Amino acid sequence: MRNGWTRRYPPLSGAVVATVLAVFILPSALNVPQSNPTQTLEFAPIPPEADDPPPPDESSNVESLSLGSSSSSVGDAPGGDGAGPGRPEPGLPGGIGQSPVTKRCVGTPPRQTEDAMSPPCVAHFEGDNGDATANGVDRDEVRILFYATPPTCRGSDRGYECGETNDTFWDLADPPEPDESYFLRNMRRFQRYFNERYQTYGRFVHFFVYIQSTDANQLSPTPETRRADAAYTYGAARPFAVVSGGTVTAHSQIYHQEMARRGVVNFGSNAGSRPADVFREHPGLLWSYPPSIEVKSRLYSSYACSNVVGRPVSDSGNVAADGESENGQPRRLGLIWTTDTRYPELQLLADLVRTQIEDCGGEFVEEGTFPTAGYQSVAVRGQDSTASYASQNMATFQAAGVTTVVWAGGYETEHTKAAARIGYDPEWVLAGDGQLEGRANTRVQGHDGFRHATVISNAPRVDSSSDGVTERVEGDPCREALTEADDSIGESDLTAGCTVTIYEDLRQLFTGIQVAGPRLTAATMDQGFHAIPAVRSEDPRVPACYYEPSDYTCVKDATIMWWDVGNGQASSANDGCWRMVDGGQRHLIDRWPSAPLGSWRSPSDPCNAFETASFAF
Repeated sequence: MRNGWTRRYPPLSGAVVATVLAVFILPSALNVPQSNPTQTLEFAPIPPEADDPPPPDESSNVESLSLGSSSSSVGDAPGGDGAGPGRPEPGLPGGIGQSPVTKRCVGTPPRQTEDAMSPPCVAHFEGDNGDATANGVDRDEVRILFYATPPTCRGSDRGYECGETNDTFWDLADPPEPDESYFLRNMRRFQRYFNERYQTYGRFVHFFVYIQSTDANQLSPTPETRRADAAYTYGAARPFAVVSGGTVTAHSQIYHQEMARRGVVNFGSNAGSRPADVFREHPGLLWSYPPSIEVKSRLYSSYACSNVVGRPVSDSGNVAADGESENGQPRRLGLIWTTDTRYPELQLLADLVRTQIEDCGGEFVEEGTFPTAGYQSVAVRGQDSTASYASQNMATFQAAGVTTVVWAGGYETEHTKAAARIGYDPEWVLAGDGQLEGRANTRVQGHDGFRHATVISNAPRVDSSSDGVTERVEGDPCREALTEADDSIGESDLTAGCTVTIYEDLRQLFTGIQVAGPRLTAATMDQGFHAIPAVRSEDPRVPACYYEPSDYTCVKDATIMWWDVGNGQASSANDGCWRMVDGGQRHLIDRWPSAPLGSWRSPSDPCNAFETASFAF
């Protein structure tokens, strides 16, 4: 029988054969941790009060977290010189001397992997891990379920491939099938990489994948199918945690809440930011890499209040009634938001943005809505295929003299095209939602659609290089992880694996497992996460990530980007990019530099290679 099985087959049994995962046994200069590193978490710095800015620091937040100690000195192990771990060739036998290691940590101070957001090094564990400490956890393994949308057909390392069918389970400890898709190949690579590099205290973190069911009469699952999937997958896999990555969107919150109600820990950046109250309903069971809606709205609104509200127009392409440029005239604000009921978090974001900007003196003279978020064409779902809503909104905004469009999240491509058709060229100020600021997503807005656009985004800086033919992403920890796990991987599989948020969710999951210590439970993971100190990021590639009291989301800062249309048609595969102001410097709430829109634009600003997949599920 194939590794994958559909729901008509019996669920998994409770007994699972232990899987032996080969890891490199390397000598190192790292200290031996205590048998239970969580005992030292209380010594980690405490996050400051909400009104106090975090202290500046050049390191990442988790890098400052104290996890373990030893009486042995740094120089005890071969390769150690007091400055960091040695990097001998893999395959050397056993730990040597007083400091045996099983993990290849890096850096000074040492951290678990090359990713600057990985936790501080726990190089070796030996002792009692508490055996069965939680549901889905025993002495030998941690069971993790991936809840995924059926992978789309796309180019891969093996040519043009279509993914697995829906309503199917896959056990990634079983040998791979010869015809597995790029998605399962990448999930196996991630399973290998994170088990080899992160400290899991003697347990193999065992991946199961369930390809979600869908309603036969709709493109998207309904709330009812999400609840049914939660009941079935819980009974079949009995996981400690579930990850949905970047492949599940509509009504995903319902699935996560149902799993949390059963005591399962959830990691899901797929839906983007969600309200803080959603996480607090199940404290310590729902976690997210993106910030909460409340943090996201405050980041965006605090920028708008300091740089847009009360300032004259400075980045418009319109001509005023007297024939002069609009620039220098008083601003008139218009608000764009989505009514798509599948994404209630986007309606909350719009409500918060409206209120916060009005509270600082802004006034919206017009508002416009769009019915469907996450699509390049509304015709995909058969709703208003002529996009008349966009034409009407832009005509209304132009007639009302709206100089500045405040776009409160929700990916859509018709408004820019409708504006171009009538010669309407306002300032666009976008609240990035992980989709709007994706480079490929923005390239289909039309050649001049975002010629005067600024986005406030949580996205990190991602660098790239080009040989004139092929563009290569550089320094992306996701791509580096997949390549380390499989040095034969090609560019197509790398792109498929790193244009969604699976890596960020996996890093957050494995960081949680490591900072929880050997006795893994939802409570020890919660304790470990909340011991991460609040540190301002000085690196544009590394968001500030920490967890305030009663907060279960990672990112706390954002950056400013402007759209450079390039020199061709913006629908071209290689035209247009978001350029990063000040090299991508990151800012906390109310810590924005003060400057008129557009005044900081420089052609030398680096292009951000950040990409994301469209919702389209």
